[in-house]
Amino acid sequence: MQLQYDLFKNKRYQGVTLMNNQECKTMVLRAYDQTLQEETLTLISQFWQSHSQYLPDLQETKQDLAAWTSPGNQLYLVIHRACLIGFVHLGSRGSAIDWLEHLFILPAYQGRGLGSAVIQEVEDIVKTYSESLYIEAAARNTRAIALYHCLGYACLNTVTIRKDFKPADFTVLDEEKLYGLSFEIKRKKEA
Repeated sequence: MQLQYDLFKNKRYQGVTLMNNQECKTMVLRAYDQTLQEETLTLISQFWQSHSQYLPDLQETKQDLAAWTSPGNQLYLVIHRACLIGFVHLGSRGSAIDWLEHLFILPAYQGRGLGSAVIQEVEDIVKTYSESLYIEAAARNTRAIALYHCLGYACLNTVTIRKDFKPADFTVLDEEKLYGLSFEIKRKKEA
């Protein structure tokens, strides 16, 4: 699904030129404003479907949008060739807005370097006021973790561990060792 957007209606965006990708010539981030609320709600719904196989209702999606645009957060829309193709949500976990909380590029546009370009643009924004950018990813999201590592995210900062109360509801995808301890990477079984 392509969401059409006239780039020239609003000049409040920052541009990134993708030098090493023939498919993509230009991508821009635009700070969210309410003129694109309906399209942004659609993207948020698609984000949850893509990442968690969960379809939120409209109320839940509106709650996410309200949280992601509240003080201590910044939501940027990703626009490529006059199409709204994704978003990036930055948040604060105590001080500066220096956590990349959510990044979503529509599946049809993935694998073209746009996610990397978005992260590089976000880095340029965050480095003006913070010494680091933090990214958290689900352990099962190996594609995203590989991308982040390739972009230089190699400092292990925080470890989140979980105990499943109904282990039979999960499939073990892999096992990793950290500090000599074994941890399972799991995904919830599909119903």
